[in-house]
Amino acid sequence: MTDISAMKNQSFPPPTYEAWKQEVEKSLKGKPIEKLYSNTYENLRIKPIYTREDIESLKHIEQYPGFPGYVRGIEVNGYIHEPWTVSQELSANSPKEWNEIVKHDLERGQTEIHLVLDKLGFSVTSLEEMEEMFSGISLQDYSLRVDASESSLAFLALFAAYLQKQQIPLERVRGTIGMDPLASLVKKGQLSASLTTLYDVMADITAWVKENMPNVKTIIVHSEPYHNGGANAVQELAFAFATAVEYLNECLNRGLTIDEAAQRIGFSFAIGANFFMEIAKLRAARLVWTNIVQAFGGNEESQKISIHARTSHFTKTVYDPYVNMLRATTEAFAATVGGANSLHVSPFDEAIQLADEFSRRIARNTQLILLEESHLGKVIDPAGGSYYVESLTAQLAEEAWKLFQQIEAKGGIVKALEEGFVQAEVEKVAELRKKNVKTRKEKIVGTNLYANLAEPPVQRTEANKHASTSSESPLNEENVEQLKAGFSEKTFVQTAVSMVSRRATAQEMEKALAEDSSSIQIQPIHQWRLAEPFEQLRKVSEAHLEKHGSRPKVVLMNLGAIPNHKARADFITSFFEAGGFEVVKNNGYMSAEEAVQGALSSEGTHYIICGTDESYVETVPAIATELKKVNSRLRLYVAGKQAPELEETFIQAGIDGFIHIGSNCYETLAEFMKDMGVALDE
Repeated sequence: MTDISAMKNQSFPPPTYEAWKQEVEKSLKGKPIEKLYSNTYENLRIKPIYTREDIESLKHIEQYPGFPGYVRGIEVNGYIHEPWTVSQELSANSPKEWNEIVKHDLERGQTEIHLVLDKLGFSVTSLEEMEEMFSGISLQDYSLRVDASESSLAFLALFAAYLQKQQIPLERVRGTIGMDPLASLVKKGQLSASLTTLYDVMADITAWVKENMPNVKTIIVHSEPYHNGGANAVQELAFAFATAVEYLNECLNRGLTIDEAAQRIGFSFAIGANFFMEIAKLRAARLVWTNIVQAFGGNEESQKISIHARTSHFTKTVYDPYVNMLRATTEAFAATVGGANSLHVSPFDEAIQLADEFSRRIARNTQLILLEESHLGKVIDPAGGSYYVESLTAQLAEEAWKLFQQIEAKGGIVKALEEGFVQAEVEKVAELRKKNVKTRKEKIVGTNLYANLAEPPVQRTEANKHASTSSESPLNEENVEQLKAGFSEKTFVQTAVSMVSRRATAQEMEKALAEDSSSIQIQPIHQWRLAEPFEQLRKVSEAHLEKHGSRPKVVLMNLGAIPNHKARADFITSFFEAGGFEVVKNNGYMSAEEAVQGALSSEGTHYIICGTDESYVETVPAIATELKKVNSRLRLYVAGKQAPELEETFIQAGIDGFIHIGSNCYETLAEFMKDMGVALDE
């Protein structure tokens, strides 16, 4: 017992950085330690180890959660008393179906009613549809989150009229009914109404809601249009906060105070695949927002940012879609560790179809497992104090602030969008991402790596086989004129709500706004997903299979016993299956003559020789010479990069190219398809 007690009381001296460095350099066997450093899309250099020295100069380290600058969270107790809101986006093909889905999911763990009007699956045009949507749902028991795109006026008017008809006190409603015209502008390149009009609407809604729905936010600032265009975390933060400042200034110009405006703004951030970067992004967002509101003279309550997070659409794939469950889980984990106030986990089939009951359940339960089984809600700011995360948080905040100031110097986010600065900055990062995906430096399991051509596609549910049956009613021009008359007095909400009682529709309100004046136009930011280049190749291969009965095909010419060719044969198989190619394999040829006979019997057109470098020296020229004699149109390639002089020898013998780890996988596969006569637009 004495020995055990002594062992427990013994402490070890903390190793120094220099001691650690010496041990690492030994293991690197002469290579510089700089080999362990890496660079991110944000142009941040990531070190292999972080120590106390990295955070000693950071002011926010000594802060407690719930205190200004709020890096560690806006609540003193984190999630302990109030966990994040389970806020899954819900879509359907009709109001009735949506109502049933909402009731079903609320009974099974969802804690907020969340609808994105652009992705709802049907149009909410009338009071009757609103009644059908919310029939039997207790709006006083759940918060509501409505993402209304460029204008929330029509939905808010219909919803307020519905509440009045049901005798539900407006002040009992809580959540967000938010608009974000600049996000819509970034995605579409234009708006249906002028920005001036939309800002008038925004200010009027905010003032009206302050008096009538004090627990509802009215503005959502989205980072998703930039994230889904390929932007990095610094750009997402800077562009989102430049947008928020634009909205603040426009609201202030229309008579609102900083606290009235700031407390009605919520933010929505996409959460990508870089786990620690995404945690740091949300923490940095709280710090930057605090600084901005302080600069405007806002109070402490206004400095508390409200963050909704949604796992990235950008990272999800059509093929091998069940891997999306894993992607969404790590992204959701990052969002909750980062301190999101509400969260949407994307269903695994999001890139394919409207979510069905199964995919909704898996997404919802991902959140519930993190909360109830992983107990993330029981730890306050779990990332706090991490040398790496704290350092990364500070770096992100600093770089985002620099870019934000650069935008402000150009006259704000609208001016920066009009001159194309924002689009150009996003495009730079997007092109780098595309290059890294195409060369497989950035790996997408199941898509550009370890593709499974035998996987069955996700079965489309009956609901997804039918388009929405919503139909638009003809416009009542008298209603439109009365709406326009009221809108001209800048009483947007009052006019719209009163006109709903006269059966005015959402389309009539939108037309009354749209005819105000010509709208702004910019170059939109293309919305895409990381997997799309390889998904395009897979779809071309499938179209070729359906049309001609076979996929594009390559034939392996494996040299020697299995241990001699397996590594390169596996590499080539994975390389070509990423594009949907059929790869014909064999157990290995023991001579050049056998390899030539085997190749000719396979009746292929494109061959790849796989073996060891030693086996290539004599065998490759012999194979190439014989095959080209038989058919000069055959295409021959060697797996693996060779010395320049050896490559030249092989080329002279008839080899057409070399495929290795540094090859651009996408470009190589596209070139093969083109050479085979397979149209990439099939």
